[in-house]
This record gives sequence, structure tokens and C-alpha cells, in this order.
Amino acid sequence: MNMPKLSPLPIQIKEKSTLARIWYWQGFIRQWELLEDWHFQLPYDEVKIVLPKGFTFDGVSIPRPLHWFLSPTGVLFIPGMVHDFAYRYDYLWAIDEDDGFYQYKKDSGRYHWDSMFRYLGLSLNGMKGLNRFARIVLFVFGGFSWKKNRKNQVEEIRPESKNS
Repeated sequence: MNMPKLSPLPIQIKEKSTLARIWYWQGFIRQWELLEDWHFQLPYDEVKIVLPKGFTFDGVSIPRPLHWFLSPTGVLFIPGMVHDFAYRYDYLWAIDEDDGFYQYKKDSGRYHWDSMFRYLGLSLNGMKGLNRFARIVLFVFGGFSWKKNRKNQVEEIRPESKNS
């Protein structure tokens, strides 16, 4: 699998108070931006997926005290990126060779995307226990993020290129 081209977004804390800077240092998770359309194929399907340029996300949402155990930019980073897009929009962009792009699994819901996260993680890192643990954490805590994303209704972003 080819890796996406990403850029870390700056954390603007220089002008903040000392207390605010400590708060950001301990609690803020860096955001990442996709610099170009990223094409990949789902490991359990023949569908070619595209995440669009400009998509921003935070990697895997791991509480700071647990970073010693599981890094937000570690082996679950790529599945986390795909999962974040699916949670935000409730679909993934897929390539239709005739018509361009279509919304793959639109309105499939939270549990579908949580399962996809686990299977994508298994195909990329092969760590059954870790992916099962992450899936359980999503089952227990993912509802907060899912509900927040349903309320936000962010503007749709589309891929630009059918070619990888």
C-alpha cells in the first residue's frame, strides 16, 4: 500500500498564556492534512477508495496519558485516518471507472465504520489483539465522536483525480 502525503498542522500556542500552553501541551492532539488525493484499495473488497486532498484529521484519538502504550501516529494511524473520514461523512469516496466518484457505503453507520477500522488495521499491521482492543474502545467511546460529527454537518470535499 502506498502511503499518503501528509503535513502536520501548526499548533498555535505561542501567544497564549502559560496555563493555556500547558493545557495544549498535555491535552491537544496535532491535526494532520492530506496534501494530495490518496488512493488505496480496501483489503476485503475490490473497491478503490480515494481520500481527498485537504482532509484534516487527528490520527488515532488516544488520551495523552496512554501515549506510552499506543501512539496516535503509530500502527493505527492509517486506519484511523480512513475511519475519521468515514465518521465525519458516513461514506468513503470510491472510484467508478465510468462516472468518476461515488459515495461508497453511504449512511452505513457507526458500527460499519468501526468494523472497517478493525479489518483495515488487521490488513496493515497484523496485530489481532491490538485491533480487537481498538474496536472495543470504539464500541464503548466512539459514540461521542459519532454524535458530534452528525451534528457538525461539515462541508463535503471531493477527490480531484481518479489516478493514483
